[in-house]
Amino acid sequence: MNYIYDILLNYNNIPYDIFEWNKEDKIFHIRKIPLIKLKSCDLLNLINKKVKIDSEFLLKIYKKTEQFNKNVIDYAFLGTDGKIVIAFKLEKQQIKYSQLFLEEELEVLDFSSNLNTINLDYKIIGDNKIDYFKTRNEKKIKNYIYNQLKKIDNDDKLNFLYLECFNKKSSNVLRDIYYQLENNFENVYIKIYKILKMTAVKR
Repeated sequence: MNYIYDILLNYNNIPYDIFEWNKEDKIFHIRKIPLIKLKSCDLLNLINKKVKIDSEFLLKIYKKTEQFNKNVIDYAFLGTDGKIVIAFKLEKQQIKYSQLFLEEELEVLDFSSNLNTINLDYKIIGDNKIDYFKTRNEKKIKNYIYNQLKKIDNDDKLNFLYLECFNKKSSNVLRDIYYQLENNFENVYIKIYKILKMTAVKR
């Protein structure tokens, strides 16, 4: 087993870029973690698909990842295809991901150039719906908007929202707002968000 030592990881449901890490995030200071070289297709499947990884592989990495606070992570490893590096942490049926700081990623890539690629056995059980075209903050705002829209049960409030955002009326406000969010997000989400925040404060 090959290991990488002394790195910082930030496990999330999405492998956020370093510039999107938040101060509220739980940062793991890893003392030691296994490094596995994979085929590019397998690495991409681990990121973009819901997978069930072979139990034999899980046994090999079991409790092999140590933190500096002496805690041990049951199932974790760094995966690379020689081009990118992603950290994986497996929790029951869920996988969490972390990118690395650029300097640390370059060191791992350099080290991995001498490693053999393994065949990873796994089964694809679904898709991960990851929107790579929105920033972490944009996703947070979109979720807030959708949650707030679900709470509005008054047609007058919906009509007011639509009129304020788009300066026109609609015969089906919710349908048209959802359409705008899905097809014209960059131009409308801040306006919708601000009005929802304003009306939430009033309520």
